[in-house]
Amino acid sequence: MKKIVLSAAIAATMLTFTACNSCGEKRQPALLVEAEVDSLYMVNDTTMADKQTFIFEGLMPMENGKPGNVLLAIESISLNDDGTYTVSTTYIDENANPVTKNDSGETVVMVGIPNDSTAIVYEFISDNNNSKTHMQMNSDSSFTRLGKDMKPVSKNPAHRLIHKKTK
Repeated sequence: MKKIVLSAAIAATMLTFTACNSCGEKRQPALLVEAEVDSLYMVNDTTMADKQTFIFEGLMPMENGKPGNVLLAIESISLNDDGTYTVSTTYIDENANPVTKNDSGETVVMVGIPNDSTAIVYEFISDNNNSKTHMQMNSDSSFTRLGKDMKPVSKNPAHRLIHKKTK
């Protein structure tokens, strides 16, 4: 990217000097240098590599088949990078008791599942017991939970995690 910006700046400078020599007018290349400095600043912006936290909320079907409220936080440089996650899940168990579970671990971003080679799938690997959960990212940046067969666990459109905010 830096080479492209520098090459474009050099080519523009050469064209400016060529145009000045051919028409006899004097131009101020200082404006061009100022524009070059601004574009180089944007490329070298140090905030581009800061970790961000992406928050998702929604209903997901639990192991017992009933939906539970899920709050998922993914921390990474960008949402398409590997990173870490924390998740808090609240649901009602078979005895009508509320249950809250917290988990954390590592995320791995994968591309492709059977029947969809372009699908973006997040694999959440738990720190506690090495269990893995797979979620497919949809085009609207929401997540749908996948089963072991890599197919959606629920076809209900309400059973997905929606991107709420980025910190």
